[in-house]
Amino acid sequence: MALIREGVKKLASVLLALTADNPSPPARPNPNRPQTFGKMRNAPTVMAGSIQLLGMAEIKQRLGARWTVVADIACRIAEQTIQRHISAEDAYQRHGEETFVLCFASPDKAHAEAKTRTISEEIAKMLAQETPQIRLRVDHTVAEVEWADIDGGAPESIAELIALELRQVRERADAAARAWRNELLRTAGIRFGPIWDPERRIVSSYRAMLNEQTGTYAMQRLAGVSTPEELKSTLHELDCLMVGRTIKSLDRLLQAGGMAQMVVPVNFNSLTNRTAREKYLNLCRSIPEYYKRFLLFEVHGAARGTPVSRLIEIALALKPYCHGVLVEVSANGSRLQELTSASLFGVSVDAKSLSRNAGQAATALTRLISAATALNLKVFVHGADTVGILEAAQKARADYVDGRAVALPMDEPKTAYHWRPL
Repeated sequence: MALIREGVKKLASVLLALTADNPSPPARPNPNRPQTFGKMRNAPTVMAGSIQLLGMAEIKQRLGARWTVVADIACRIAEQTIQRHISAEDAYQRHGEETFVLCFASPDKAHAEAKTRTISEEIAKMLAQETPQIRLRVDHTVAEVEWADIDGGAPESIAELIALELRQVRERADAAARAWRNELLRTAGIRFGPIWDPERRIVSSYRAMLNEQTGTYAMQRLAGVSTPEELKSTLHELDCLMVGRTIKSLDRLLQAGGMAQMVVPVNFNSLTNRTAREKYLNLCRSIPEYYKRFLLFEVHGAARGTPVSRLIEIALALKPYCHGVLVEVSANGSRLQELTSASLFGVSVDAKSLSRNAGQAATALTRLISAATALNLKVFVHGADTVGILEAAQKARADYVDGRAVALPMDEPKTAYHWRPL
């Protein structure tokens, strides 16, 4: 909502440009395509889908009469995209101000889901290009609908009845996602992976992580029943949980007379939304000043092609609350030079992205570490789960290494201790 409010403030000039001499006409329905769904009653069920332009009501409320400019653009983009992707045997109708209902001639649900997802993603991409100041979220639902459930309605109301059925499907899915999300957050376990310093041969740092049950089964289940937005929200909540639990564990360690450096991962995607980022930073503002010297934040999970400026923006936002910030990079280290403006403490690389061949892994790490060292960046190698990868990281002179080949994650960090590979 904050993004929409910002967009409204900047929209005046955009509206003038859009309503100037050459306004974009709304899309015209293809006259050769069936616009009513009654013709598709040759089976007891129909594979139906909905495309929803979420946020239209908010825009209408805030812009008043001017909102029709945005609505016309959104409708044109949606209809043209739908027409490009559905077959001549499929049908669609617009329902209300923000929903398009589709019926597919094919009973193949996987095919319908793939097609609807493609349409939804393309609409979202084109809306972002044509109306960058207005952030409309595009959502979709696909389900098999029985004609018996919607019989009795007038022909012109069939789209409304199908939309209602799909909305109920979405609500059930959302309820299931919320239940799993609440259970996940209630039972989430945080453990700490020992990080080895090969040069000093000591373990004096720990990386916070979800325990195996939280990180695999529960997250996979959640991903299967939730929307991408719900999943992103859950990742954000887990990141908040992780920083809170880490500070508590650090506090217990320091109160017991111990000392250790803590690496706190934070998912890039959970901090791209300004509201979510502010919530996370509010947690960081509560970190005692003395504790900040023991903390490193690690920004990870950015998709390939993410602008470096976005990574730097997040890194700089986190920097006041810790000793330093790490950013996850690919093993080829192609973007190291661009990251130097963020004054990072270092970079991290996931060992899973390396070749399983120890020699090839060592070669790739040597190149990365050489480039990073020239830029005064420390290199953390995460997930060294085999002796071969551990030896490759050591041979390449990585600054820090963690993984099962070093030690299994533990429930609580402990003060520095010496460790030597067997």
